Amino acid sequence: MDYVIELLEENKKHLERHIRDDKLLHVNMRKATQEMAHINQLKRAIKILKLKTKKA
Repeated sequence: MDYVIELLEENKKHLERHIRDDKLLHVNMRKATQEMAHINQLKRAIKILKLKTKKA
C-alpha cells in the first residue's frame, strides 16, 4: 500500500512541476485547469489511502 501512495505522490509532484515550469497558467489555461483537477483527484486518493493504512 505504501508503494501505491508513493507512486501517487510522485505523479502529483510531476504534474505540479509541469504546470509551474511550463507556465501553463499563462500559456494554456484550459490544460492547466485540467491538470489541476487531476492533482486534486490525486490528493484525495492519497488522503483516503493514508487513512485506510492507519486504520489497519
